[in-house]
Amino acid sequence: MSRERTQQEGDVEARLRAVFGRRPELHRFVIQDKAGLADHIDRASLAGELFITQITLYPRRGTKQYDEVYAEIARAITQVIAERPEALRLLPGKAFVRALH
Repeated sequence: MSRERTQQEGDVEARLRAVFGRRPELHRFVIQDKAGLADHIDRASLAGELFITQITLYPRRGTKQYDEVYAEIARAITQVIAERPEALRLLPGKAFVRALH
C-alpha cells in the first residue's frame, strides 16, 4: 500500500471516528457497498453507493435515538466524501468500533 493511500485512509477514518466523541452511546457501525450487504436484502431496490449497517448503541433508548445517530454517521460520511472523493473506494467494508481503555 502506498504511503499516500495510507495517509488518505488514516484521515478518512479519523474523521469518521470523531462521531464516537459526539455520540457516547455509539459503540460500532459498519460501512458497506451493495456487494457487502446481507443476502436477504434486495439490492436492486436500493439507491446509493454506501450503506451504514450494524449500528450498536448502548444504552439504547429507542427509535428516535437510533435515527439521530444514523443521521450523524451519514452526515460525517457525506462530508468526508465531499472533501475527499477517494473515500468512496476506501470506506466499503470498514468497521468502526469504539476503543475502550
